[in-house]
Amino acid sequence: MNDSIYDDLPEDHELAFAQLEAHYKSKLEADIEATDQGSAVAYYKLRYINQVIAAAKALNVDVIKDYTAPVGERAVWDLYELFETDVMNLIIQIRINHARRKRQFSVALDGAAKQKIRHYIEQIRLLVDASDLPTNKKDSIFKKLSDLTLAVDRDRTPLEIFSDALRGVARLSGDVEREGAEPWWKWVKLIFGEIDDAKDKEPQSSLPAPEERKRLEPPRKELPAPKDKPPSRDLDDEIPF
Repeated sequence: MNDSIYDDLPEDHELAFAQLEAHYKSKLEADIEATDQGSAVAYYKLRYINQVIAAAKALNVDVIKDYTAPVGERAVWDLYELFETDVMNLIIQIRINHARRKRQFSVALDGAAKQKIRHYIEQIRLLVDASDLPTNKKDSIFKKLSDLTLAVDRDRTPLEIFSDALRGVARLSGDVEREGAEPWWKWVKLIFGEIDDAKDKEPQSSLPAPEERKRLEPPRKELPAPKDKPPSRDLDDEIPF
């Protein structure tokens, strides 16, 4: 397995789980497409189940982490569809809730607001450039202001980008406090005014808050083998990674 898939996972555990599950599912579907052997398909499905359970345990994702991997080829076939359904339901909930959370912490700016904010950012840039700050500090602020200018043109601008850029300006104010000069705060306040106005114009959702997501049913444990047939042991009981 390519360990690079673990190197750049989202900080949020649920989003990291969703990203890993998509990778495991893609590999499963590719392997199934490439074989016509029933036993091989069962092996690939068992591998997927074990991988998803392992990811859920590592990331402390409720419901899925409590599953027990099946033992035997017949049990894999019996459990897989139920397991896949629960995983799919959980992934949908994660995607919806995080999309709504992302909307909550972002803002849609109309053309007039974008134009005003770009003007305010440019005024801050000019004042920073005219200050006596060291070049490295100026460059740091310029980078944040450039990122903010780019973000303003998005359909929705994350509020954290505003916060990051303007925190940099706040640190700048501390450096020149001894001079009693904080000329950029006028423009900072105007930027926040545009953000507040844009947020006030957005319709409020009547849906429950993301944190109120209902838990799924308890996981369906490993299904028993038919009484007239001993459980198959033709698959490795170890987690196949």
